[in-house]
Amino acid sequence: MTLPSVKELFAAPGEARADLIRRTRWRPGPLPDRGSSFFIHLSELCPVACKHCMYSSDLERKSEKDSLSPEELEEAIAFIDETGSEKLNITGGGEPFLKLPSILRLLETVRVPRIELVTAGYWAKTQAAADRMLDRLVGALAKNPRKPELMLRLSLDRYHLNAPYPVLIEHYGNIARAWDRGGHDMLLGFRGIQPDLGHVDRLLADEVGGELTEIDEWNRRLTLPGGRSAPLTFNVFRLSGKAGELVEGAELSTHSKTIREYYGPFEKRQGQLVLATAVNDAIRGSYTDTGGLAITMNSDGSFWIFCGTAPDRRLMLGETDFAGAIEYFFADPITRLLVDDGVWALSDVVAELDPLCCTAAVAKNDVASLVEDLLAAPAVRLAVTLVALHRLLGEDRLSVDGLPPGHELLLPEPELVRACRHAIAGETA
Repeated sequence: MTLPSVKELFAAPGEARADLIRRTRWRPGPLPDRGSSFFIHLSELCPVACKHCMYSSDLERKSEKDSLSPEELEEAIAFIDETGSEKLNITGGGEPFLKLPSILRLLETVRVPRIELVTAGYWAKTQAAADRMLDRLVGALAKNPRKPELMLRLSLDRYHLNAPYPVLIEHYGNIARAWDRGGHDMLLGFRGIQPDLGHVDRLLADEVGGELTEIDEWNRRLTLPGGRSAPLTFNVFRLSGKAGELVEGAELSTHSKTIREYYGPFEKRQGQLVLATAVNDAIRGSYTDTGGLAITMNSDGSFWIFCGTAPDRRLMLGETDFAGAIEYFFADPITRLLVDDGVWALSDVVAELDPLCCTAAVAKNDVASLVEDLLAAPAVRLAVTLVALHRLLGEDRLSVDGLPPGHELLLPEPELVRACRHAIAGETA
């Protein structure tokens, strides 16, 4: 069946994009066959309810399924092990410690060299509580035959300190003291926002009687009285989620780098930021491209390539194995664009197709949601698919069934972009 014209495709952009993916025939070539970072979100809920939360998390359920069942967790562990990932990030989307049994099970069993466990630290209201929790974490880790390295990473900023259900500086101090005095076989780190640099780090140092050392413009190291030291890193201020509603958001943004500025040192080459294949190690100021795939698994069991998957191409836990997931994700030209050229390349394409969409997405200053925000509209997703197909056709990496002579996909890219831009304008008019 002959491929319709660009104008005809935009009559039903979602269906047209799915049809284009089905028509695409890829030339043989190597694909990633292992993981790099694996992010697992254990819960979408959070008892702290920060006003700047990028996930808008609190204790109100926002979906029918806010966490994995014990049986699903075992399936997730098997999937993580299958990926051969270099690092497991037990992280956001909510507060992982609301699912402490799941954390302990992961620490006991998962086969990865390194684990980073993110928390707001709300559970450390007393010194005894902090001591007990660190003992439990280290005890679980000791049962793991692989003996992975564990870092406990605490989110520390003005919003956690002043949340509706705050984590006080004393609570952070309880954890730091428990770690310093207890000699636990794990690492400790803190992560804040750049507008708080010089404030929350000083509060913490004063609370524990420690000393701060400047590493670079956004990293500090806290040396505790017992001699152990922990990194403090300050990431960009994001305007995604609840933060987009903050009255002070615009002013705070003036004290933060943009994502382009912050991630500049981590580009593969100038202008090319590929996070889909990186080991995310922001707490140590590193995003190392390993050639593996960074996978995010949400608390509802959905998963995708981090910064590498269009929002309409996510899979569900149990739907396929890792090899099948790779085949499915890489059937999409958008994934090829993101893995080959990175998120800035996608941003640049969308800027030509729909400038307002691109401006709004980039203004959130959040690389974690950038791909989803840029590709939220079905018409934009279709247009980016066409541009990616055009480039890959030019590299002779694929063919498209039913592609007739003279089709816009075979014209110079500026002409294809112009046709798509007009179609998007008609779609949104």
